[in-house]
Amino acid sequence: MVSPAKVLLPTAYFPPVSYFIHITHFDIALIEQMETFPKQTFRNRCEIMTSAGRLNLIVPVIKPNGNHTITKDVEICYREPWQGHQWKTLMTAYRSSPYFNYYADIIKQLFETDETSLLQHNFRILKTITSLLSISLSMEYTVDYIKNPEGFPDLRSEFSPKKRQRAISFLEYPQVFGYKKGFIADLSILDLLFNMGPEAGRYLRQVIGH
Repeated sequence: MVSPAKVLLPTAYFPPVSYFIHITHFDIALIEQMETFPKQTFRNRCEIMTSAGRLNLIVPVIKPNGNHTITKDVEICYREPWQGHQWKTLMTAYRSSPYFNYYADIIKQLFETDETSLLQHNFRILKTITSLLSISLSMEYTVDYIKNPEGFPDLRSEFSPKKRQRAISFLEYPQVFGYKKGFIADLSILDLLFNMGPEAGRYLRQVIGH
């Protein structure tokens, strides 16, 4: 019997399209929770397209142990109404997309949670999106931090606003502001979902370059 294919991934907030391109090749996603939480990655932010171009949506976080806080202990900060602001931004950016209304109620629920843990909030997002994309994936958390894991790919450092996925040949798809900005690859999965709808899953499986 062939063993299930496993991949080690960082947690991510409405992850980029490349994140989902990778996981379509695996049966099990091992989500890292024991790392020291790094700055300026997609663990607590995502990129969408607006009329002005790329825009980061950032989840404000509290790190109880400062720069030594591990990911599983990172908390979401609710001092400011960031969820409402982000949802309004998404509506402005995507309400004219073909499938925004189709998914709006489901996605909006993800902005109405009061989850304390960033890790658990992201996990809920990942489960929701994989379900919408009809991706069959078992998800687990790491138990210990392993610097150099063996036997499966380690993608913990692959997803960052500063590190573009050049190894992937992204296929162009219609985007709301594509006529103005041209095609912008590897935005949040929300961009693909709102623009491609039920075809988003097929798009992920078609992309060449993994």
